[in-house]
Amino acid sequence: MVNTLITNYPRFIVVEYHVQDAYALPWGESRGNFYNIWALGIPWFAYDGLWDAWPINLYETNLQQRLAVPTDVTLELSGVELAADTWEFTAEVCVEASGVGKEMRIYMVQALDKYPASLAYSRNTFQQAATTEDVTVAAGACVDVVRTFTFDALSMASPEDIVVMAWAQQPLPGIPAEVHQAAQLKWPFVEGEMFADGFESGDLSAWSAVVP
Repeated sequence: MVNTLITNYPRFIVVEYHVQDAYALPWGESRGNFYNIWALGIPWFAYDGLWDAWPINLYETNLQQRLAVPTDVTLELSGVELAADTWEFTAEVCVEASGVGKEMRIYMVQALDKYPASLAYSRNTFQQAATTEDVTVAAGACVDVVRTFTFDALSMASPEDIVVMAWAQQPLPGIPAEVHQAAQLKWPFVEGEMFADGFESGDLSAWSAVVP
């Protein structure tokens, strides 16, 4: 189902986390705590950091509803190569002049698409996260958040599947915490893709979710 949504909705950004399995990583599991996925069980799939979109037959309807919600935040993501396996990424986060200034927490992660190959539904599986940064952006202003990722041997074995994503979210300790905007870059990081609203997918294998 998520494969179909990614194909049919190019604006749809998904980060997939695993928990309590061989592909689980501590930061990904902490996102499970952030979204309190244990209360409702796995799979857990949400849009814009707001709610669990289960059951699966409502995934597309709920996505369409969120895509129709406007945002006054823009986020552009760009990358510069520092070494063969190391890149510096800049997330330029802005609030439109006609918008409302706000405080946001900027996240940046690296994922690996179609990993693990043994799980047919695997898309953009979380690999590493940069340190978050809280920023206050006034209407008509922009803030740059710069982070560096060094890709490990697993990622460099399939560089065409490397995806870097950034999103601007309400700086809250847990759900609901609205994602105002998200962007992603795919290898070879030619240019960022900006979307009208952002999503983070929580692990489709273990905590199958969709939530930046």
